[in-house]
Amino acid sequence: MYDKTKIHLNKEVKEIEKQLNNYINSDQNTINEACQYLLTSGGKRIRPLFTLIASQFGERYSKDVITVATTLELIHMASLVHDDVIDKSDKRRGKPTIAKKWDVQTAVITGNYLLSQSLNAVSTIEHPDLHKQLAHGIIEVCRGELFQFEDQFISNQSITNYLRRIKRKTALLISLSTELGAYAARADNETVKKLTKIGYYIGMSYQIVDDILDFTSTEKKLGKPVGSDLKNGHLTLPVLLRMKNSSEFKEHINKLHADSPAETFDLLVEEIITSEELQKSKEVSNNYLHKAEDLIDTLNNESGKKMLLEIIMKIRDRNH
Repeated sequence: MYDKTKIHLNKEVKEIEKQLNNYINSDQNTINEACQYLLTSGGKRIRPLFTLIASQFGERYSKDVITVATTLELIHMASLVHDDVIDKSDKRRGKPTIAKKWDVQTAVITGNYLLSQSLNAVSTIEHPDLHKQLAHGIIEVCRGELFQFEDQFISNQSITNYLRRIKRKTALLISLSTELGAYAARADNETVKKLTKIGYYIGMSYQIVDDILDFTSTEKKLGKPVGSDLKNGHLTLPVLLRMKNSSEFKEHINKLHADSPAETFDLLVEEIITSEELQKSKEVSNNYLHKAEDLIDTLNNESGKKMLLEIIMKIRDRNH
């Protein structure tokens, strides 16, 4: 057990990296190589960071916090591998996906292995509520992958559909990170609820910014072609808002399918890039951040509050 007031993020993140390496080791060479490849492909470790920060609002800091952070990162890694299989993506963070570098079968097995190891990691924690919330979270992440697949090239979906999808795709794991980080540090129920909402609001904003950057960033920064979401049939907030405001644009989206010519996609991507809907999407993102800030103000650990507010500032200013 540690004094939670003396948490050092860099030191703890290194410990999480060590734990991740321990859990991804496999006696099956191909899986081992694929896991190591994924682990060293430049992930930001956002979820472990939120877990560590949230733990500062608890009563005591223990090794359970590191275990939770490791568990959630393993789940996140598994979801990325499965997402790339579903989207038939060739690149992730500028490097070939596991399905591309090896094959689809290896990717599916690797994703399943990482998910299994996440359960192996968290099994060391004795906290029924934590296990219950994690199990519910994994189910929702899986549902999110299914919804994303079902919504591909569906033009009559609502913005509510989109928000439901990104909640499960991104916000849920960030929300679980803050919630379970607080649980693992034995925070009181009211603080856990607040941190869960803060994680949700930040996660929603983060994904909306991601969806904006898919149009406004560069292939080098994105690690994938500009407009990849639309080309994969994922209608994100800028597209849905543009459809509401332009019947002509909506008509073009209605006709889109996976085999539409590249030129058609390029023209639609260009229209979004020059549209005012990007700024409107940014406003929706900022609204979520404002809600998070209001809740952060009600918390009582100044160091933790400062870290959360710094993350919010980075999301607001994020350009890659």
